[in-house]
Amino acid sequence: MLGYDPVPAPPHAFSLDGHRLRYGQFVRDRQGFRLRNFRQAAVPPDSFHSGLLGGPLRDPAAFTAFVGGVVQGAQGAGTRGTGNIRDASLVVPDAWLRVSFSEITDVPRQAEPRDEVLRWKLRRLVPFRVDELRVGAAEVEPLPVQEEPRRLLLGFGVEQLLAQVEDAFAAHHVRIGRITSSSLALLSAVDIPATDGFSAVVQVEPEGYTLIFARGGEPVLHRYKPFTGGMPAGPQVAFVTRDLKLTRNFLHEHFPGSTLDPVLLLAPPEEEQNWMERLREGLGEGTTPISIIPIDGRTLPSLRSEDPVAPPWREIAPMLGAVRQEVA
Repeated sequence: MLGYDPVPAPPHAFSLDGHRLRYGQFVRDRQGFRLRNFRQAAVPPDSFHSGLLGGPLRDPAAFTAFVGGVVQGAQGAGTRGTGNIRDASLVVPDAWLRVSFSEITDVPRQAEPRDEVLRWKLRRLVPFRVDELRVGAAEVEPLPVQEEPRRLLLGFGVEQLLAQVEDAFAAHHVRIGRITSSSLALLSAVDIPATDGFSAVVQVEPEGYTLIFARGGEPVLHRYKPFTGGMPAGPQVAFVTRDLKLTRNFLHEHFPGSTLDPVLLLAPPEEEQNWMERLREGLGEGTTPISIIPIDGRTLPSLRSEDPVAPPWREIAPMLGAVRQEVA
Protein backbone atom coordinates (compact mmCIF):
# COMPACT_ATOMS: atom_id res chain seq x y z
CA MET A 1 0.00 0.00 0.00
CA LEU A 2 2.82 2.41 0.79
CA GLY A 3 4.94 1.43 -2.19
CA TYR A 4 7.58 -0.60 -0.35
CA ASP A 5 6.91 -3.86 -2.18
CA PRO A 6 7.40 -4.52 -5.91
CA VAL A 7 4.24 -4.45 -7.99
CA PRO A 8 3.48 -6.35 -11.20
CA ALA A 9 4.14 -4.66 -14.52
CA PRO A 10 1.13 -3.87 -16.73
CA PRO A 11 -0.27 -6.82 -18.72
CA HIS A 12 0.40 -4.98 -21.98
CA ALA A 13 3.77 -5.12 -23.78
CA PHE A 14 5.00 -3.88 -27.15
CA SER A 15 8.12 -5.12 -28.93
CA LEU A 16 9.72 -2.85 -31.52
CA ASP A 17 12.67 -3.19 -33.86
CA GLY A 18 13.48 -1.66 -37.21
CA HIS A 19 11.24 -4.14 -39.02
CA ARG A 20 8.21 -4.99 -36.90
CA LEU A 21 6.01 -3.76 -34.06
CA ARG A 22 4.37 -6.45 -31.94
CA TYR A 23 1.81 -6.24 -29.14
CA GLY A 24 0.83 -8.81 -26.54
CA GLN A 25 -1.61 -8.83 -23.63
CA PHE A 26 -0.71 -11.43 -21.01
CA VAL A 27 -3.24 -12.17 -18.27
CA ARG A 28 -2.01 -13.84 -15.07
CA ASP A 29 -4.03 -16.61 -13.49
CA ARG A 30 -3.39 -19.53 -11.15
CA GLN A 31 -2.14 -21.71 -13.99
CA GLY A 32 0.37 -19.14 -15.26
CA PHE A 33 -0.37 -16.74 -18.13
CA ARG A 34 -2.88 -16.43 -20.94
CA LEU A 35 -1.96 -14.66 -24.17
CA ARG A 36 -5.27 -12.89 -24.62
CA ASN A 37 -4.38 -10.65 -27.54
CA PHE A 38 -1.55 -10.53 -30.06
CA ARG A 39 -0.99 -8.10 -32.92
CA GLN A 40 1.91 -7.35 -35.21
CA ALA A 41 2.61 -5.10 -38.17
CA ALA A 42 5.57 -4.40 -40.41
CA VAL A 43 7.29 -1.09 -39.66
CA PRO A 44 7.35 1.15 -42.77
CA PRO A 45 10.72 0.79 -44.56
CA ASP A 46 13.49 3.23 -43.56
CA SER A 47 11.54 4.55 -40.58
CA PHE A 48 14.75 4.90 -38.55
CA HIS A 49 18.13 6.40 -39.24
CA SER A 50 21.00 3.94 -38.87
CA GLY A 51 23.52 4.09 -36.04
CA LEU A 52 25.53 1.94 -33.67
CA LEU A 53 22.81 2.39 -31.03
CA GLY A 54 19.97 2.74 -33.49
CA GLY A 55 18.95 6.10 -34.89
CA PRO A 56 16.09 8.60 -34.55
CA LEU A 57 12.95 8.53 -36.66
CA ARG A 58 13.03 9.97 -40.16
CA ASP A 59 9.34 10.96 -40.07
CA PRO A 60 7.95 11.06 -36.51
CA ALA A 61 4.44 11.98 -37.68
CA ALA A 62 4.21 9.00 -40.03
CA PHE A 63 5.52 6.66 -37.33
CA THR A 64 2.99 8.04 -34.84
CA ALA A 65 0.19 7.26 -37.27
CA PHE A 66 1.57 3.74 -37.75
CA VAL A 67 1.65 3.15 -33.97
CA GLY A 68 -1.91 4.41 -33.77
CA GLY A 69 -3.07 1.74 -36.20
CA VAL A 70 -1.52 -1.04 -34.11
CA VAL A 71 -2.88 0.37 -30.84
CA GLN A 72 -6.37 0.82 -32.23
CA GLY A 73 -6.31 -2.68 -33.70
CA ALA A 74 -5.40 -4.12 -30.30
CA GLN A 75 -8.07 -2.08 -28.51
CA GLY A 76 -10.74 -2.71 -31.11
CA ALA A 77 -13.95 -4.64 -31.02
CA GLY A 78 -14.03 -8.41 -31.05
CA THR A 79 -13.62 -11.23 -28.56
CA ARG A 80 -9.97 -10.39 -27.96
CA GLY A 81 -10.17 -6.61 -27.94
CA THR A 82 -8.39 -5.19 -24.89
CA GLY A 83 -10.35 -2.00 -24.42
CA ASN A 84 -8.21 1.01 -23.56
CA ILE A 85 -4.48 0.43 -23.19
CA ARG A 86 -3.20 3.03 -20.71
CA ASP A 87 0.14 1.64 -19.53
CA ALA A 88 2.54 -0.71 -21.30
CA SER A 89 6.13 -1.90 -21.32
CA LEU A 90 8.34 -1.68 -24.40
CA VAL A 91 10.98 -4.19 -25.53
CA VAL A 92 13.65 -2.94 -27.93
CA PRO A 93 16.63 -4.70 -29.57
CA ASP A 94 19.88 -5.11 -27.67
CA ALA A 95 21.52 -2.97 -30.35
CA TRP A 96 19.34 -0.03 -29.21
CA LEU A 97 19.62 -0.51 -25.46
CA ARG A 98 23.11 -1.55 -24.36
CA VAL A 99 24.27 -2.76 -20.97
CA SER A 100 27.46 -2.30 -18.97
CA PHE A 101 28.53 -2.85 -15.35
CA SER A 102 30.28 -0.51 -12.94
CA GLU A 103 31.45 -0.61 -9.35
CA ILE A 104 30.41 2.22 -7.05
CA THR A 105 30.63 3.21 -3.40
CA ASP A 106 27.22 4.83 -3.08
CA VAL A 107 24.38 6.03 -5.32
CA PRO A 108 22.81 9.46 -4.62
CA ARG A 109 19.09 9.34 -3.87
CA GLN A 110 18.21 12.58 -5.69
CA ALA A 111 17.61 12.25 -9.43
CA GLU A 112 20.01 14.92 -10.73
CA PRO A 113 23.06 13.94 -8.66
CA ARG A 114 22.38 10.28 -9.42
CA ASP A 115 22.23 11.00 -13.16
CA GLU A 116 25.53 12.89 -12.99
CA VAL A 117 27.23 9.98 -11.23
CA LEU A 118 25.88 7.43 -13.71
CA ARG A 119 27.00 9.49 -16.69
CA TRP A 120 30.45 9.98 -15.19
CA LYS A 121 30.75 6.22 -14.72
CA LEU A 122 29.51 5.53 -18.23
CA ARG A 123 31.96 7.96 -19.86
CA ARG A 124 34.79 5.77 -18.64
CA LEU A 125 33.25 2.61 -20.06
CA VAL A 126 31.78 3.27 -23.53
CA PRO A 127 32.94 5.05 -26.70
CA PHE A 128 29.70 7.01 -27.18
CA ARG A 129 28.72 10.65 -26.57
CA VAL A 130 27.15 10.14 -23.18
CA ASP A 131 25.40 13.53 -23.16
CA GLU A 132 23.15 12.25 -26.00
CA LEU A 133 22.18 9.09 -24.13
CA ARG A 134 19.48 8.14 -21.66
CA VAL A 135 21.08 6.31 -18.75
CA GLY A 136 19.52 4.11 -16.07
CA ALA A 137 20.84 1.67 -13.50
CA ALA A 138 19.91 -1.18 -11.19
CA GLU A 139 21.97 -2.56 -8.33
CA VAL A 140 23.10 -6.17 -8.73
CA GLU A 141 25.16 -8.64 -6.72
CA PRO A 142 28.80 -7.50 -6.33
CA LEU A 143 31.68 -9.61 -7.59
CA PRO A 144 33.82 -11.32 -4.95
CA VAL A 145 36.99 -9.43 -5.96
CA GLN A 146 35.66 -5.97 -6.77
CA GLU A 147 37.18 -2.92 -5.08
CA GLU A 148 34.02 -0.91 -4.34
CA PRO A 149 31.12 -2.34 -2.30
CA ARG A 150 28.31 -1.98 -4.84
CA ARG A 151 27.86 -3.06 -8.44
CA LEU A 152 25.52 -1.45 -10.94
CA LEU A 153 24.01 -2.70 -14.15
CA LEU A 154 23.95 0.37 -16.41
CA GLY A 155 21.54 0.59 -19.33
CA PHE A 156 21.88 3.26 -22.00
CA GLY A 157 20.30 4.19 -25.32
CA VAL A 158 19.89 7.19 -27.64
CA GLU A 159 17.66 9.71 -25.86
CA GLN A 160 16.17 11.15 -29.05
CA LEU A 161 15.18 7.71 -30.37
CA LEU A 162 13.60 6.56 -27.10
CA ALA A 163 11.79 9.87 -26.57
CA GLN A 164 10.37 9.85 -30.11
CA VAL A 165 9.02 6.33 -29.65
CA GLU A 166 7.50 7.24 -26.27
CA ASP A 167 5.87 10.31 -27.83
CA ALA A 168 4.37 8.19 -30.62
CA PHE A 169 2.62 6.01 -28.05
CA ALA A 170 1.67 8.96 -25.85
CA ALA A 171 -0.12 10.54 -28.83
CA HIS A 172 -2.53 7.59 -28.59
CA HIS A 173 -2.83 7.79 -24.79
CA VAL A 174 -0.46 4.88 -24.07
CA ARG A 175 2.17 5.53 -21.41
CA ILE A 176 5.37 3.54 -21.82
CA GLY A 177 6.43 2.98 -18.24
CA ARG A 178 9.46 0.76 -18.73
CA ILE A 179 11.79 0.20 -21.67
CA THR A 180 13.94 -2.92 -21.54
CA SER A 181 16.24 -4.75 -23.91
CA SER A 182 15.14 -7.96 -25.56
CA SER A 183 17.75 -10.10 -23.78
CA LEU A 184 17.01 -8.75 -20.29
CA ALA A 185 13.29 -9.29 -20.91
CA LEU A 186 14.07 -12.82 -22.09
CA LEU A 187 16.00 -13.51 -18.86
CA SER A 188 12.87 -12.53 -16.91
CA ALA A 189 10.71 -14.79 -19.08
CA VAL A 190 12.52 -18.09 -18.68
CA ASP A 191 12.20 -20.53 -15.78
CA ILE A 192 15.74 -21.61 -14.89
CA PRO A 193 16.22 -24.56 -12.52
CA ALA A 194 17.69 -23.50 -9.18
CA THR A 195 21.36 -24.52 -8.90
CA ASP A 196 24.45 -23.44 -6.99
CA GLY A 197 26.19 -22.50 -10.23
CA PHE A 198 25.45 -20.23 -13.16
CA SER A 199 23.04 -20.43 -16.05
CA ALA A 200 23.28 -18.66 -19.39
CA VAL A 201 20.80 -17.16 -21.81
CA VAL A 202 21.85 -16.67 -25.43
CA GLN A 203 19.76 -14.66 -27.86
CA VAL A 204 20.57 -14.47 -31.57
CA GLU A 205 19.23 -11.54 -33.59
CA PRO A 206 20.02 -10.49 -37.18
CA GLU A 207 22.26 -7.66 -35.92
CA GLY A 208 24.23 -9.70 -33.38
CA TYR A 209 24.03 -12.02 -30.40
CA THR A 210 23.82 -11.58 -26.63
CA LEU A 211 25.15 -13.81 -23.88
CA ILE A 212 24.03 -13.39 -20.26
CA PHE A 213 25.55 -15.27 -17.35
CA ALA A 214 23.01 -15.28 -14.53
CA ARG A 215 22.67 -16.60 -11.00
CA GLY A 216 19.39 -16.63 -9.15
CA GLY A 217 17.75 -14.94 -12.14
CA GLU A 218 20.08 -11.91 -11.85
CA PRO A 219 22.58 -10.98 -14.58
CA VAL A 220 26.22 -11.27 -13.54
CA LEU A 221 27.64 -10.65 -17.01
CA HIS A 222 25.94 -9.27 -20.11
CA ARG A 223 27.77 -9.30 -23.42
CA TYR A 224 26.33 -8.06 -26.72
CA LYS A 225 28.39 -8.58 -29.87
CA PRO A 226 27.20 -7.10 -33.17
CA PHE A 227 27.78 -8.79 -36.51
CA THR A 228 29.56 -6.00 -38.35
CA GLY A 229 29.85 -5.55 -42.09
CA GLY A 230 27.76 -8.53 -43.17
CA MET A 231 30.31 -11.01 -41.79
CA PRO A 232 30.45 -14.24 -43.89
CA ALA A 233 29.47 -17.51 -42.23
CA GLY A 234 33.00 -18.93 -41.88
CA PRO A 235 34.63 -15.94 -40.14
CA GLN A 236 31.48 -15.45 -38.06
CA VAL A 237 31.77 -18.96 -36.61
CA ALA A 238 35.40 -18.37 -35.63
CA PHE A 239 34.54 -14.93 -34.20
CA VAL A 240 31.68 -16.26 -32.09
CA THR A 241 33.59 -19.31 -30.82
CA ARG A 242 36.60 -17.21 -29.81
CA ASP A 243 34.39 -14.65 -28.08
CA LEU A 244 32.48 -17.34 -26.18
CA LYS A 245 35.73 -18.85 -24.88
CA LEU A 246 36.94 -15.45 -23.70
CA THR A 247 33.64 -14.82 -21.99
CA ARG A 248 33.69 -18.25 -20.32
CA ASN A 249 37.04 -17.26 -18.78
CA PHE A 250 35.18 -14.53 -16.87
CA LEU A 251 33.60 -17.15 -14.63
CA HIS A 252 36.93 -18.88 -14.04
CA GLU A 253 38.57 -15.59 -13.09
CA HIS A 254 35.88 -14.23 -10.76
CA PHE A 255 34.22 -17.47 -9.59
CA PRO A 256 36.85 -20.25 -9.53
CA GLY A 257 35.34 -23.71 -9.67
CA SER A 258 31.94 -22.44 -10.77
CA THR A 259 29.71 -24.53 -13.02
CA LEU A 260 27.64 -23.41 -16.01
CA ASP A 261 24.41 -25.29 -16.64
CA PRO A 262 22.02 -24.94 -18.37
CA VAL A 263 22.49 -22.71 -21.41
CA LEU A 264 19.16 -21.52 -22.86
CA LEU A 265 19.15 -20.54 -26.53
CA LEU A 266 16.74 -18.41 -28.54
CA ALA A 267 17.76 -18.43 -32.20
CA PRO A 268 16.01 -18.54 -35.58
CA PRO A 269 14.89 -22.15 -36.24
CA GLU A 270 17.12 -22.49 -39.29
CA GLU A 271 20.19 -21.45 -37.23
CA GLU A 272 19.41 -23.27 -33.99
CA GLN A 273 21.50 -26.40 -34.61
CA ASN A 274 24.56 -24.42 -35.75
CA TRP A 275 24.37 -22.24 -32.65
CA MET A 276 24.10 -25.24 -30.36
CA GLU A 277 27.36 -26.54 -31.83
CA ARG A 278 29.06 -23.14 -31.38
CA LEU A 279 27.93 -22.96 -27.77
CA ARG A 280 29.19 -26.45 -27.00
CA GLU A 281 32.59 -25.59 -28.42
CA GLY A 282 32.81 -22.09 -26.98
CA LEU A 283 31.34 -22.63 -23.51
CA GLY A 284 32.09 -26.30 -22.93
CA GLU A 285 35.11 -27.51 -20.99
CA GLY A 286 36.88 -30.60 -22.21
CA THR A 287 34.87 -33.70 -21.47
CA THR A 288 32.42 -31.90 -19.16
CA PRO A 289 29.13 -31.61 -21.10
CA ILE A 290 26.81 -28.62 -20.82
CA SER A 291 23.07 -28.69 -21.36
CA ILE A 292 21.97 -26.44 -24.23
CA ILE A 293 18.20 -26.08 -24.31
CA PRO A 294 16.24 -24.21 -27.00
CA ILE A 295 13.77 -21.79 -25.43
CA ASP A 296 10.20 -23.00 -25.92
CA GLY A 297 7.24 -24.01 -23.80
CA ARG A 298 9.42 -26.21 -21.59
CA THR A 299 11.54 -23.30 -20.39
CA LEU A 300 8.83 -20.64 -20.11
CA PRO A 301 6.08 -20.37 -17.50
CA SER A 302 2.78 -21.97 -18.33
CA LEU A 303 1.31 -19.96 -21.20
CA ARG A 304 -1.95 -20.62 -22.99
CA SER A 305 -2.90 -18.73 -26.11
CA GLU A 306 -6.46 -17.61 -26.83
CA ASP A 307 -5.39 -16.68 -30.36
CA PRO A 308 -6.38 -19.36 -32.91
CA VAL A 309 -3.02 -18.82 -34.64
CA ALA A 310 -0.47 -18.87 -31.83
CA PRO A 311 2.64 -16.81 -32.60
CA PRO A 312 6.10 -18.45 -32.37
CA TRP A 313 7.85 -18.48 -28.98
CA ARG A 314 10.59 -16.29 -30.41
CA GLU A 315 8.13 -13.46 -31.02
CA ILE A 316 6.38 -13.48 -27.66
CA ALA A 317 8.98 -14.62 -25.09
CA PRO A 318 10.61 -11.17 -24.57
CA MET A 319 7.18 -9.53 -24.21
CA LEU A 320 6.18 -12.18 -21.68
CA GLY A 321 9.37 -11.37 -19.77
CA ALA A 322 8.53 -7.66 -19.74
CA VAL A 323 5.08 -8.42 -18.32
CA ARG A 324 6.56 -10.84 -15.81
CA GLN A 325 8.96 -8.26 -14.36
CA GLU A 326 8.02 -6.40 -11.21
CA VAL A 327 8.48 -2.68 -10.63
CA ALA A 328 9.92 -1.43 -7.34
